[in-house]
Amino acid sequence: MASNAQPNIVFLLADQQKATSLGLYGNPDVRTPALEALAERGVVFENYFTPHPFCLPSRCIAMTGRYAHAIGVHGNGYTLPHYEVTLAERLGETGYQTGAIGHFHGGKSGGGRGFQFQHDIGKGVLSERNRVRRELVENAPRRVQHMVAEVPVPPDSDLNGAMTTIGMNFVEACTSERPFFLHIAYIDPHPPFFVAEPYFSQYDPAEITMPPVEAEGAGKPAAHEQTARDGGTWDADEDELRKALAVYYGMVNHLDDQVARLVDFLELRGLLDNTVIIYSSDHGDYAGEHRMFGKSCTLYDCLVRIPAIIAGPDHLVPQGVRLAEITDSTNLAPTVLDWAGLPAPETMHGRSFAPAWAGKEQLRNAAFAEVGAFPAAMVNDAKRGNNLPFGPPASGRQTEISTMVRTPEWKLVYTPGRELNELYNLRDDPWELQNCYPAPDKAGVVSELTQQLMDWHLGFH
Repeated sequence: MASNAQPNIVFLLADQQKATSLGLYGNPDVRTPALEALAERGVVFENYFTPHPFCLPSRCIAMTGRYAHAIGVHGNGYTLPHYEVTLAERLGETGYQTGAIGHFHGGKSGGGRGFQFQHDIGKGVLSERNRVRRELVENAPRRVQHMVAEVPVPPDSDLNGAMTTIGMNFVEACTSERPFFLHIAYIDPHPPFFVAEPYFSQYDPAEITMPPVEAEGAGKPAAHEQTARDGGTWDADEDELRKALAVYYGMVNHLDDQVARLVDFLELRGLLDNTVIIYSSDHGDYAGEHRMFGKSCTLYDCLVRIPAIIAGPDHLVPQGVRLAEITDSTNLAPTVLDWAGLPAPETMHGRSFAPAWAGKEQLRNAAFAEVGAFPAAMVNDAKRGNNLPFGPPASGRQTEISTMVRTPEWKLVYTPGRELNELYNLRDDPWELQNCYPAPDKAGVVSELTQQLMDWHLGFH
């Protein structure tokens, strides 16, 4: 495999990890040696976004290079249409050996389409490890969005460690005559915040830096506060919230050690020099911002700005670069095809990073995202819509579709039918604490950004 002209591709995807959970993105408390080592051998994308902050849509976007409204996947209950072609299918047709492990939303959803080998979270040892976690939830006296627990399993044998082991076994089984595409879809740091020691106690809750929260008169849609109340975080003790954030960071470090295991494995077998490693996340987590944990139908940066680190041989990936330009996950599939020497279809909305790295082409100057379109029963029925601690309460879901345009300076979130939309000046208010949409002097900015949203939604199908 090491001598093959086409590189091996390893795509590692965390679940619900926001960019600012890493020191690479300015976090003052968290250090991740394995990811920092990858960054030295590649590119850190400082402003990389998912166009949808829920699991299945974001994964389908990454695998097709197409936006959610174009492929019709608006939430986790949807199905990727049969006519959409995935990256795994395209690579498999050219001889790549393809394997997916973990929480990749396989089966009827279509998240695993095209992978020749699949071991999803409902099979074998992964199912058993997941059962241990679910029992912790069922036995808990209180289920809230920021629920934490110590997993009574050694870290490398726990759910994410088992995924790494299965991934290494897949590589061992691949023939050396053809390249491989390995996708490991980890479950951490998705809530509930469960991890084994030493990660459960790795961070002192009293010492971590808590994000700022909104003051009175922040001008937010009423649903945001209701979600925080229903999720149990609005009135929670600060000690509870600090512990939840500390465990979230411990889960991030557990993933970093899994990355180290995999990199060491590839190096030991002489595969690293011809392997491109991509590390990212499907979407983010509030992780204490806006008095919330988990996710819901909002488009704050903590949910849509995600880590993206690509490392590989220097003829494919620039070394030690930080790219400040706005990019999104539609760019991923065409970039991988570029490495494999394959043309990206015109139907893909993203473009390869390679020309931008070479200074020949500029990518977009704005990020776009959307969320919503939940069935009315999930929104109006508190019992059916409540998925704590795994997902948001009913108040965190909506039938409408909110859309976002995000430039380096401004963010507009527009929701048809909602009286109060959102506008944030990101240079003055990077935490998105004060909604300035109603301000009369911002009407020109709103008009310009609304036009960009319309052009995006109408132009990408």
